[in-house]
Amino acid sequence: MIITLNEENNIVDCIQSAKKISDDIIIVDSGSKDQTVALAKNQGARSFAIEWSGFGYARNFGAWQAKNDWILALDADERISDELAASIKKISFSEATRIYKFRRRNYLNGKKILFGTLGFENVKRIYNRQHCKWDLTPVHEKLIGDNLTLKGIKGQVLHYGLKDLADYKAKAKLYARLSAEKYFLQGRKTYLLKKYFSAIFNSSKSYFLQLGLLEGTQGLMIAAMVAYYSWLKYFYLLQLVRQAKKKDLSFELRSKMKAAS
Repeated sequence: MIITLNEENNIVDCIQSAKKISDDIIIVDSGSKDQTVALAKNQGARSFAIEWSGFGYARNFGAWQAKNDWILALDADERISDELAASIKKISFSEATRIYKFRRRNYLNGKKILFGTLGFENVKRIYNRQHCKWDLTPVHEKLIGDNLTLKGIKGQVLHYGLKDLADYKAKAKLYARLSAEKYFLQGRKTYLLKKYFSAIFNSSKSYFLQLGLLEGTQGLMIAAMVAYYSWLKYFYLLQLVRQAKKKDLSFELRSKMKAAS
């Protein structure tokens, strides 16, 4: 199951990699203006159009269009590696409450990233739709359910979502704003020291503890973007808190999530 919006440059390669493990490929499109849907259908995928109501809603909608209960959730800029495909084929799928996780290998400027924040990502993407679903938080949605267990499998999904520094920065701004909305709905507070401490700690962790320095200039760039993202999400959170004092912003955001459910 793949969620899309104007992904004509990615969708064919993504679908072809998904064919390594399934012949039932679902596209959930939220209003593409390019050839995404036509290309997907040409590749044999089934396409469904929705109005955008968040990542979790789109993934849940797509899961229930599938022919099978076991779902693999992908983004259009991801590709299933041969090793991951082999690992998936070995799963017995006998434990319905189990979620499977695997590594995500990020690429930046066309280069594979092995260290730093981008070098140590794991994603939880294989699950049984009868026993869990995605929550409806604005960003970094998670699988939720009762008595779930987690197991890692070998292999990687290859992620080509970061073209260059400008693209990385644009995505950092988008996800920082969505994270701020999520924190606001959770009732989190923001403080001046926290805003700066978070940026310093997370960038230092990326560069030193996660050995981002071994990536050379790109490792330094990644650490800088981690600092920028960490600072910006608390900056946006402070803006939301201030706006809420003028009007009931929390009601507006919760209404969006309720409508999406």
